[in-house]
Amino acid sequence: MSELRIEVVQSVAVLTLSNPAKRNALDPNLLDALCTQLAQLPREGVRAVVLTGEGDQAFSSGYDLSALPEAVGTLTENPLERALAAIADGELPVIAALNGKAIGGGCELAATCDLRVAHPEVTLTMPPVRLGIVYAPRGLQRFVALIGLSRTRELFLTAQPVSAERALGWGLVDRVVPAAEVRATALALAAEIARGAPLAIAGTRRTLERLLPALAPEVQAELELLRAQAWTSDDAREARAAFREKRPPRFFGR
Repeated sequence: MSELRIEVVQSVAVLTLSNPAKRNALDPNLLDALCTQLAQLPREGVRAVVLTGEGDQAFSSGYDLSALPEAVGTLTENPLERALAAIADGELPVIAALNGKAIGGGCELAATCDLRVAHPEVTLTMPPVRLGIVYAPRGLQRFVALIGLSRTRELFLTAQPVSAERALGWGLVDRVVPAAEVRATALALAAEIARGAPLAIAGTRRTLERLLPALAPEVQAELELLRAQAWTSDDAREARAAFREKRPPRFFGR
């Protein structure tokens, strides 16, 4: 069963994604708990957050596809989008301590944090094209702002893992340290940030978030139509069936 474990170290809260049976996959229970804590912690004197995963295999293996209904249905807002907004629009700076692989939604969760610390064995992967999914425009915008258009194309279109060292050169991670030092490094960064004036930190984070360009209504409508068409396609159904049956998907472009 998944849970969000909480530890407070002086003015820094360490939030640990714990779903070990599924490599810390993100399910509604875990994501709702993350939203709740990010809203509540500022009122408890917390000034910064370190987000990490349980164990040494995965920060998060992404959204738990088994939590989706078998029928594809209509594309709607999901708990992951709410959790990403809770990080991006929340009061507290968040440092991702990547203890292991960051895949799919886990990779975007890390990318939405203010800074990312990893060790050399960490890889980051975005596999939506292998799942028949057109990724959310806001998520793609965030990656383009972080690593540029060409590298975002490579990350998303190839769906191949990117090593921590390569991700450091891209700007997808900010520090690469030995595995035993990931947590301590993230805590030190969080503590350093927490020394700043809270209103200035929150205002700076909000200003940086607002610098991501807003999409024109007609562009937003076009992109949402593309997402909905992919979400309800035969390929998307096949991807979910293949996941349940633990086999490679067979795509036919319909």
